[in-house]
Order: sequence, then structure tokens, then C-alpha cells
Amino acid sequence: MARIKYPHDFLKQTELFKKIKAKHDADGAGSVLNPYLSEQGINMDKDKSDTDKAITKNKLFDKAEKEAEDYTQDRNTLFDPAFANMKDGFQFLKKLYRGNPAELGHWGATVNGNAIVHPPDFLKRVELFKTYKAKHDSYPAGSSPLAPFLSENKIDMDDDETDVTAAKAKHKSAKQTEKDAEDLREERDKLFDPVMEHVRGMGQYLKGLYVKHPKHLGQWGYTVDDSPPKPRRHPRSVPAGGQITIKKVIGDTEFRNAGGTILVLCEESTPTEEGISVDAGDKANIPKSFTTLSIVNQNSDQKGKCSLVY
Repeated sequence: MARIKYPHDFLKQTELFKKIKAKHDADGAGSVLNPYLSEQGINMDKDKSDTDKAITKNKLFDKAEKEAEDYTQDRNTLFDPAFANMKDGFQFLKKLYRGNPAELGHWGATVNGNAIVHPPDFLKRVELFKTYKAKHDSYPAGSSPLAPFLSENKIDMDDDETDVTAAKAKHKSAKQTEKDAEDLREERDKLFDPVMEHVRGMGQYLKGLYVKHPKHLGQWGYTVDDSPPKPRRHPRSVPAGGQITIKKVIGDTEFRNAGGTILVLCEESTPTEEGISVDAGDKANIPKSFTTLSIVNQNSDQKGKCSLVY
């Protein structure tokens, strides 16, 4: 049976709608869509207006998403060198406080066994840097335990602090722009989702109309696939004390018992006692000869669950 393949990409979905409307408008009073649109109360002009507004929202969404990525990249460019300097500084202090790792806690570090654990969250890393620098600044000039390390490696903590502060501002901008982008995406979808539902409904209506000539759907912009559907894995449930029968099972594939009951696999004409028993949570290979499969749940109290390919 022919199937309509609907696009997943937003802009391709809008292009499909535009093709449908162009064909409908060109056909005028003779458009075969007229009965469906009337019955369903669909106003194609309103859908066109909503689609145009959704496309505008999508352009703004793309722009905001790109800006958020740029802010994040700028943040990382500023912050990563300062963070790397801090990590190296902690390793130096770890060697200094050998045998007394708890001393690192005064610098803000979290120690797990012999390892310094740095927080994954950006803002927590910023707070860690502040604690680290505040501890360094608490010593009289030139007397900080970090002084030799900073001098040897030409690290200026004040410069790093300036970069960290700027990075935090970029982070704030990135998060706000990400929120703006998400709001725009939601506004876009609120406008276009109903239109896409109409596109799908019109597709099914036309598919029924062109039941003997499904390729005619292409005149409206739809893509039709009349190749046999590929087998895939399906989840199924088996009633307590009951059975289900599935045709066109793919032999030599894996049967998975995903429930808590024993399930018995039988070819349609095979007695249950001659079937393949599959314990709860186990797997079994379906014989090639099993094209029509009965799955029997011998537990009368609990529904069975399984999956198989057909």
C-alpha cells in the first residue's frame, strides 16, 4: 500500500503546504480539495497567513540560536584559559600540600580521594575561581603559596579575573538568547502545527481519492512511497491467560520477552506443548518456518510483554 512520506524539516513542511495551496488555487472551483476543506472548516488563506508568520518566527529563531552559539563560543574563548590556569594551580597546590589534601578545601577545591573534582557547571566554575583568587589575595603581597607558580608560568590572576568576569557576562547573554530562541520556536510551532495537521489530513483525503492512482498525489507536492514497508521490531502485549497471533513474522530474528511471565511461541498449527518456552526477561530465536506465530501467555494473573520483528 502506498504511503505518504511527510518531511520532518520545518521549511520543507512549509514548502509542501505552499505547493498544495498553489495547486488548489490553480484548480479554483474545480479543486478536488473543496469538499474536504468545507467539511473540515479549513481556511487555506488563514493557513497561508499563519505559515508566513511561522516562517518569519523561524528566521528569528535561527538568528537567535546562532547568536546564542556565538555568545557561548565567546564565553569559552575568554574562560577556558583562565580555567586551565586555575586547574594547573590546583595541581601545584596539591603537590605543595602533599599528605594534607584537606588544605585544598580552603582554596575552594573538592577532593575525592587523591583527585581534585572540578564542577561541570559553568557558574559553579566561576564561583570556584572567585574562591581560589580570594584565597590567593588573602595573603600579603608576594607571600601566597601560589606566587612561585604564577611567577614561573607568567600568569596574571587579575587578567584572568577580568576574562572570567567578561565570560560570565557572555554566559548570561547566551542563556537569555537561548530562552528567546526557545520562545520563538514555540511561537513558530503554535502557528504552524495546526497547518501541518491540515496538510496531513488533506494528504489522507487525497490518498483515498486517488486510491487507484496514488502517484497523482505528486501533483500536490506529496512524496509517495509504494515500496513494501521494511520489517521492524514491534512491542506487543499478551493478555493474561490468553494468546495473540501475528502474521508475516520474520523468521530467524530475535524474540524478546520483556514481561514477567513465561511466553510460549507456537506456529499457528502447532500445539502449545510443542512450542518454544521463553522465560521472563529471556530471548529466543524465531525459527525460519514460523511465518504465522501464536504467542501464548500461560499465566492467568499477569499480562505478558514482548517484542518481535514483522
